[in-house]
Amino acid sequence: MSIARAQLKEKEVSRSIIDLLAYFAVMNIRIDFDTLYSYLPIRTGHLVVKKQLRSLIRQGKVQCIDNLFGLKGHKYTSQKIPRARRAALIKKAQRWSLLMRLLPAVKSIVVINSVAYGNVHKDSDIDLFIVTSPNRIFLTKGFLMYFLRLIKQLEDQQVSAGRFSLGMFMTTKGVKLEKDMMKVNNPDLAPRMITGIPVYGADTWYSILKNDPYLQAQLPNYIWPKTSIRIHGSGIKLLDRLDDIGYRRHLSHTASQPKTHHPDAFIRVRPDIINLHHKGTSAQIAEKWQTIRSNY
Repeated sequence: MSIARAQLKEKEVSRSIIDLLAYFAVMNIRIDFDTLYSYLPIRTGHLVVKKQLRSLIRQGKVQCIDNLFGLKGHKYTSQKIPRARRAALIKKAQRWSLLMRLLPAVKSIVVINSVAYGNVHKDSDIDLFIVTSPNRIFLTKGFLMYFLRLIKQLEDQQVSAGRFSLGMFMTTKGVKLEKDMMKVNNPDLAPRMITGIPVYGADTWYSILKNDPYLQAQLPNYIWPKTSIRIHGSGIKLLDRLDDIGYRRHLSHTASQPKTHHPDAFIRVRPDIINLHHKGTSAQIAEKWQTIRSNY
């Protein structure tokens, strides 16, 4: 590689570091080196990244505290209390997953969003992304919501702290994440998905993510766990029919809700996915990210 090309590559890496740290600054999180390297959207080596980090620290753009990197000058709140709260919520998800996985159609249970990231607060709920067998997605959601509501473990308008939120389901066939997860993909989609914490069915979860072309392109340095690809069959035709009825009812109900038509809503209801973001934040996150990164 020529000197000019090497310098250009170093500039690209430096810009990518700032962009990534700006994204996590939106989330109010500092990150360690391994996370930073794994999430960079540009293929490069460890030594190049470390060299650019040292340069950015000398320039007063990046700061390292307790081996965690963040943007210098950005105000991060203490993560000590959120860490303890996060650990408690993840432990709760792990305990309840032992019960949820008894449903044969449940193939993976993943903690996502604020608990996965670690930027929790006293009212944080536990967002779950659940992967099911094909033709069982609506039956599974219906049963889980009824059961969790019955025992007061499902979030509602009055209480959300420590309860479960079931807004995201897909089948083991997977979907096109770039089209089906959020309104604005950059910079939120890749870290949002890869930060998810499987409390059951990690093999299934990572198989789906690893085979998504968008994530492959956005995470060239990420070391994927070894997984086997398996699409679970549905088997019983009567349950297939009941799930189809559930799909049509869910679609009609969702379409009739006024909040579905909110300008920031991002809704996907198909036989292979349920993704309900009545007030999606991806556009606001992208706007905050652009503002922060422009200062560095």
